[in-house]
Amino acid sequence: MISRGTTMPGQVEPSHHRFASAALRVGLALALGGCATAFFEVDDAVELEDGRIRFAAFTERDQSPFFGGYEGVEVRFQVDGADVASARSDDRGVATTLARIEPGAERFEASARYGGQDFRRAGKIVHWASDGPVVVCDIDATISDTALKALFFDETDEKSEPIAHSADVLHQIAQHHGLVYFTARPKFTVDKTQRWLETHGFPDGPVLTSLTVGDLIAQRRYKRRELRKLREMFPNVLIGIGNSHVDSEGYGANGMLSLIVNRKADTKYAPHEVEFNDWRQVGQFFEANREMLGNAERLHAAIRGDEMAVVPLLQFADPAEGQ
Repeated sequence: MISRGTTMPGQVEPSHHRFASAALRVGLALALGGCATAFFEVDDAVELEDGRIRFAAFTERDQSPFFGGYEGVEVRFQVDGADVASARSDDRGVATTLARIEPGAERFEASARYGGQDFRRAGKIVHWASDGPVVVCDIDATISDTALKALFFDETDEKSEPIAHSADVLHQIAQHHGLVYFTARPKFTVDKTQRWLETHGFPDGPVLTSLTVGDLIAQRRYKRRELRKLREMFPNVLIGIGNSHVDSEGYGANGMLSLIVNRKADTKYAPHEVEFNDWRQVGQFFEANREMLGNAERLHAAIRGDEMAVVPLLQFADPAEGQ
């Protein structure tokens, strides 16, 4: 693979550090502000290659990254009003299970009781258009120029702006690949994140978020761990898009092709990654390598270095050209 760019001393704090610091301040504000109420959330369900559906729910002690989850809570999953599966939450408050359901279902509900309250949440069932390699995409500073105050405090995030061409290119990618949005944002932002993605025309895909303050501080460890779990569940999760060395290391540690776009002050370049000035170049890369990127066996060979990817000349053009 081809790596571009020169390592230079950075003078600006990397974006993932700024995000973690801001999230910690928000969590502390929520905790001190008397918002310590039990919280229930679900991930969008995703269909595995064998036809089973992966369901996940989160039984949390508070709507902030400072409090852990409720362990041992029974969570029931229903489709069209009928129970299809149940699971008990683990020591992080996460309840996951696999189930077979009738084909064509688009929505599900999860329910649980804990902390003296009854909870019910609805989610989508995602059926990826292809059974080929799946793409994982970071959000903050990768597809979103994020206004952290709006993300954490406003009812609707109307201030974060999409990064140029990211939505169009992800639609192009989603025509040939499954798509997952993978972020260190805390779980209580998932609804707002999904609304923001929809408002700005991004393609559908499950949004996977962090759970605890430890995840926010130690993003490198969090991303490596959760990507490993994701790949165990979905072996075809083979391509990752991000903007920082934390993203790149997480993808590389899990045997994934690492595509880095919009890198700024974060200067730790890695030999296993392919880097791009902007999203137009990412789109050109997918077009030029469509057959290889759509074939898991060939993609594995490229990740090992046994097959070469085509890097369009556009990658090396002046990023100001054509704007």
